Amino acid sequence: MNKYKIKPLVLAMAIASPAFAQEQSANDQGQMLEEITVTGFRASLQKGLDAKRMNANSSDSIVAEDIGKMPDLNLAESLQRVPGVAITREGGEGRNITVRGLGPGFSRTTLNGMEVPASTGGLDSSGGVNRGRDFDFNVFASELFNRITIHKSPVASVEEGGLASTVELSTAKPLDTPGQHIAFGGQLMVDSFASEQDPRLTGLYSNTFMDDKLGVLVSAAYSERTVRQEGFGTVRWTSPHANGGRSWASGTSPAVINGTPNPGANHPGEVDPDANPLDYMWTPRLPRMDSFNRDQERLGLTGSLQYRPTDTMEFSLDVLSSNLKADVTSYNYFAQFRNVYDTVIPTEVTLDESGRMIVAGEFENVAPRSESRGQFSETDFQQVVLSGKFDLADNITLDVMYGNAVSEHSEDQLRFNQTASEGHSFSYSFLEDSDIAEMSYGFDILDPSNYEWTGPVLRRDIVERTNDTFRADFTIEGDSSSVKTGLIWNSRKVESQRWDAININSLNGEVVAAGLADQLGNVVDDYSDGIDAPSGFPANWLVADYDAAAAAWGVGQWELNEDDSSTYDIKEETLGGYVETNVETQLLGLPLTVNAGLRIVDTQVTSRGVASDGEGGFVPTSREGSYTEVLPSTNLVWEFREDLLLRLGVGRNISRPGLGSLAGTVSVTPINQSVSLGNPGLEPVRANSADLGLEWYFDDESVLALTLFHKEIESFITTQELENQFLPDDIRAAVAARPEYDPNSPLFEPNIIQPGEKGWDLRTPVNGEGATVEGYEIGYQQPLRFLPGWASNFGLLANYTHVRSSADFGDGVEGELPGLSKNSYNMGVYYETDLFGTRLMVNDRDDYTTRAPGSNGNAAEMTTGPTRVDMSGFYNVTDYLKVTLEVINLTNETERLYTTGPTGDMDLVREYNSTGREILLGMRANF
Repeated sequence: MNKYKIKPLVLAMAIASPAFAQEQSANDQGQMLEEITVTGFRASLQKGLDAKRMNANSSDSIVAEDIGKMPDLNLAESLQRVPGVAITREGGEGRNITVRGLGPGFSRTTLNGMEVPASTGGLDSSGGVNRGRDFDFNVFASELFNRITIHKSPVASVEEGGLASTVELSTAKPLDTPGQHIAFGGQLMVDSFASEQDPRLTGLYSNTFMDDKLGVLVSAAYSERTVRQEGFGTVRWTSPHANGGRSWASGTSPAVINGTPNPGANHPGEVDPDANPLDYMWTPRLPRMDSFNRDQERLGLTGSLQYRPTDTMEFSLDVLSSNLKADVTSYNYFAQFRNVYDTVIPTEVTLDESGRMIVAGEFENVAPRSESRGQFSETDFQQVVLSGKFDLADNITLDVMYGNAVSEHSEDQLRFNQTASEGHSFSYSFLEDSDIAEMSYGFDILDPSNYEWTGPVLRRDIVERTNDTFRADFTIEGDSSSVKTGLIWNSRKVESQRWDAININSLNGEVVAAGLADQLGNVVDDYSDGIDAPSGFPANWLVADYDAAAAAWGVGQWELNEDDSSTYDIKEETLGGYVETNVETQLLGLPLTVNAGLRIVDTQVTSRGVASDGEGGFVPTSREGSYTEVLPSTNLVWEFREDLLLRLGVGRNISRPGLGSLAGTVSVTPINQSVSLGNPGLEPVRANSADLGLEWYFDDESVLALTLFHKEIESFITTQELENQFLPDDIRAAVAARPEYDPNSPLFEPNIIQPGEKGWDLRTPVNGEGATVEGYEIGYQQPLRFLPGWASNFGLLANYTHVRSSADFGDGVEGELPGLSKNSYNMGVYYETDLFGTRLMVNDRDDYTTRAPGSNGNAAEMTTGPTRVDMSGFYNVTDYLKVTLEVINLTNETERLYTTGPTGDMDLVREYNSTGREILLGMRANF
């Protein structure tokens, strides 16, 4: 039998609400009702609650506090206040959402009625360039939007594709708020690490004319953001044995071992009794200092033109443009164990108590490397939507819409490697701090003459995604029922291109000239102060001067590489129709609303790319596929008491495979000995779902809600992996032809696994046996008006979600879905009057899997669930002018990634870093 634990937060929410409601009811007895007008954050909560109550399915809404003023600075961070939603961040800012344990690819996002693409780039640990369906919320400024609605259970009139959720974003329209409105504001942001002063500016103008028949609205949002992220990393742990069956090099005398090795615990059944037991001990692959620095500029513009010539006709033209520029400079300094264990000599090591990993060690013949990586990217997004609404009769309405959206992401990556010219001594120790190692090197790591240039990475990625949508919806209203039917056509295209640097110079093997290098201390101030690093943690090292190094290597000319696996295009067309009925009736004499419908959709997919010809070359590939889905849904809302709703929703939905996964390509990363194969034959993920909810609206602006949910997922997409392999012949020939293996190429890299060696990891996405996701979520919000005096201006909001899953990944492997936190919660307290207000928000989630199986012999790669605290406040100087204060990451929460070792029971730090706290002080004026 399944059993659920009730957390203390959940119990407190359940006990508090009825007590508050009863006391409020007692205070109101015998008193005349007084109409209370709420504004600001309380008004936003009330509008969202009203929308939730009226919807037929399980949903939540976030509504702007004022025209052009969302409650949070980032759309993803607004969504994380919704029960069941957790987010991931890029450079401290919300990027993607996970809903009820299902990752970003299972949520579909629409903007002004059409599904839209939004791609950005990121660090390798956060997914890099987005080539899939995931929606990157950090492309847009929150000030451009007026409303967010998230559907967590299906209805026929909402397009398929969001198996976890469908997120609807809406910009402001002028006829929704007739008359003239002018709003503008400015904020100055300071980051506690970067100490830069960055502006954030917004402006909006809206007006209506011709007796409110014509409306015009324009808005703009501009911001700059400087983020410094610093920390320590290992780039995962492994053992010499797991790294292609390697062994440590032998010194003049055996290594001193402090502790008792237990090699069989790491590699059961694989231990050679005659081998060095240290060959099976887990060690950091690249213990390193990390400095990531992000300089971002974002400009968003919206325009809306509405014309309502008669009461039965309305036309709208909505335009949105967003431009995001981000320069990310990363400086990493590491000792190299990866792929070179057989040249490194351990002289003394200390093992952990279990005898499975080297927690401290001294080594000889180590070649440290300074890696300076620049990722210079720009994302352009453009959307145009033309829509019309026509009352064909008193009870018949036609809504039509055509929209086009284009997202283009371009990113240049320049990675310069400065490698110590001969082997040196090196030591590391986790004995003082298990997350940050003390490290020392046997030479001057700031002297350029101790280094030589080795193979750089010079490339340009361009990803263009284009969506076109046409839809028409008919609605027929009856006295107590309605029927809605419609058609929708979509065309979605992804064009991915890899461009190579050409006509470049080769500096490989040359000693680094002083004019081409710099020191981290000259680029970044006070490195390591923000993470409370131990005293033996290096805080300065040699780095490349990007401009000088790029000029010396001759970077500046690019050529499209049509034979690269990252060059492909995919087109997906869908044609769907639906019919939906809404009936208001009664059950046991009490109001019952029935929403039932059926959706049918046909999908056609065409993918084009390249594949190996088995002789070191490539040949074009093309594949077409199609499938048709029948998706029924039913939602019941029974109001068995005026303030108590019982909801039941059952339905079927799909999520289509990530568009990047459908390309029939081979992606090779020699430095990490990995090969990823596309799979054009992937089927969509199909699921049957059921939701049962109880919502108690026990007072004005108040609710206590419980929802149970269950999903049976068919054909879940998982990753099939073969570790520590020889490459198949056709792939080996293609890999051997890469420039990293050509000693005469400027991109030659000596410290990588060879094409004919054992040790490659092969991955490909496949349709697994399916998965089950189930859990419950509890939501609560209430203004505390029953408290005496000034305390009555307080309010509370909280939610808690518990999710569990069981997935069959094939080959007898079972486990939980990636991205799922079993427990997550959000809670906040606010105080708001007509003069001033403030709120404090806390959110937390359990650790979650980011990749399973993990790389380099690890069972899984994990992320520690952070506890984030944010606060905001305002003071109304006049009726038209307010001062605002925002503090993001108030407690300077760190981010920690880790791996679980070969048997899944270890906790080995992969990254430990922090972005510091951000403080924004500003003013906003409304007229």
